[in-house]
Amino acid sequence: MSTTPADGTFQFGSGTVVPPDVELLILDCFETLVELRGRSYVQRQGINTFLDHFAGKHRVPVAVLSDGEQSAVEASIAQAGLAGRFAAVVGAPESLGQLPDGRVLKRLDLMVGRFKAPLQRTVYIGDSPLDALAAQHHGVPFIRVPRSEDDNFSFASLITGPSRYQSTEFSAVFLERYLRKP
Repeated sequence: MSTTPADGTFQFGSGTVVPPDVELLILDCFETLVELRGRSYVQRQGINTFLDHFAGKHRVPVAVLSDGEQSAVEASIAQAGLAGRFAAVVGAPESLGQLPDGRVLKRLDLMVGRFKAPLQRTVYIGDSPLDALAAQHHGVPFIRVPRSEDDNFSFASLITGPSRYQSTEFSAVFLERYLRKP
């Protein structure tokens, strides 16, 4: 999940597989759970296998926490055919909190508290450095997945791993794809 160097600090985003003792999974929504294809949101490859394994077979609650507006998050999940598959779906403004220094972060503590899960047995899965920062701030192990520019990535790889994803490999492709005019 996370590696701990000699100085004891966590390297967030180093995990490539969900550990077998997980008690709560929290997923980011946009570019993690769903991606925009044309004008429609579609589910990421392997997400049904992932949900069947954890939420179905192992009865681990899987929740969605997004900084997108609540109605937009719910609509994208429904459009991708995933409505009703999650133990909770929380979007903005409830999902966001402000730190004393003014930064705004996702409130992973909301989900941890709601499901009464131990921090060390909770995993947050997201696609961005801000997701990693939220996980680090709340002390929740983090797995970073590629954005939709990696057509080979499958959520199913997080069941047995490793996903083989290197977070820096896809940034140029992502920018080129999304800055291109339709």
